[in-house]
Amino acid sequence: MSFNNILGQERAKRILENSLTKGTVSHAYLFAGEEGIGKKLTAITFAKALNCLNPIIAGNGDSCDECLSCRNINSLNHPDLTIIKKEGGDAKANTISELKRNFGDEDEDKESRSIKIGAIRELQRRLSLKPYEGKRKIAIIDCAEDMITASFNAFLKTLEEPSGETVIILITSNLHSLLPTIVSRCQIIKFNTLSNEHIKEILIKNYHIKEGEASIISSLSRGRLGRAVAMDYRSVCKLREEALKLVTASITKDTEYIFTESKRLAGKKEALPEFLNFINDLIRDTIVINKTGRDDHIINKDIRDKLEELSVKLKAPFIINMYEAVHKTEILLKKNANPQLAIETMMMEMGGIRDDRFQ
Repeated sequence: MSFNNILGQERAKRILENSLTKGTVSHAYLFAGEEGIGKKLTAITFAKALNCLNPIIAGNGDSCDECLSCRNINSLNHPDLTIIKKEGGDAKANTISELKRNFGDEDEDKESRSIKIGAIRELQRRLSLKPYEGKRKIAIIDCAEDMITASFNAFLKTLEEPSGETVIILITSNLHSLLPTIVSRCQIIKFNTLSNEHIKEILIKNYHIKEGEASIISSLSRGRLGRAVAMDYRSVCKLREEALKLVTASITKDTEYIFTESKRLAGKKEALPEFLNFINDLIRDTIVINKTGRDDHIINKDIRDKLEELSVKLKAPFIINMYEAVHKTEILLKKNANPQLAIETMMMEMGGIRDDRFQ
């Protein structure tokens, strides 16, 4: 049954299951927590349970996962389900179940990752209609924090005047970025990151990953099961080794490597966010080693010796400067800056080439 496929989020499941069995389903929910911990899977699972033709009423109100409604929702092809969501960084449009995040062109904000007012207006139109096939109209808005101000204001009216046959689920990884008026009108359900041991156990039992590999992946996932499941061990190790080489080249001021590597990385724009995550983790670990010398808070435990070699060469303020350089680059890339120039600048700043802070 569907809810059994959601691992590690027992509290969130219990709240939703109780609302199904007791008939106390809210008109609006807000699923909050880091990315990759099961919020979207839970939203889809809840949608199935709400419109299932043969719900498990004697149990936890779960869906049968077999009827026509469940199958249609599994394929995101249900006429009473509307989703606004990311698809590899861009919007994916489906004439039945999905809306483009930038549906319409009436907004001045042209960032492709924002949710435009046109998408909200189309969502409102769909929700104004009676259910076509199921018991309820269901809307899921992924990354709700990406709504521009006009979208927030337009969406507020939908929350204030909900239809009795409508359930809205907002998903966010940044609860504090949402307007208080939006948050106050939703039932908040918080999702937690999982422990490394829990993720390791799931990887071994459910995905048959070797114990040693599962241990490394679980640590690198930072408590996010979705990220852990998506990781390929060999690819992850290769990417992390490349990140370590970049950090080393920066602090040794290897300008030839900096320019060559920047050009190569610029050609892999889609992989840059994950690459920068690895750099952040490596820098973080050097700070932990530098300041505490303890292993229990290190993410990259399997390469501790290499990180210690770096940490002894660097002073804490310089390590922090490296971290800030990476963070600034992440922001620039989200604003569509030239990736090669952004990476080159980051690597030079990490090595103190510009401001001579390297010692």
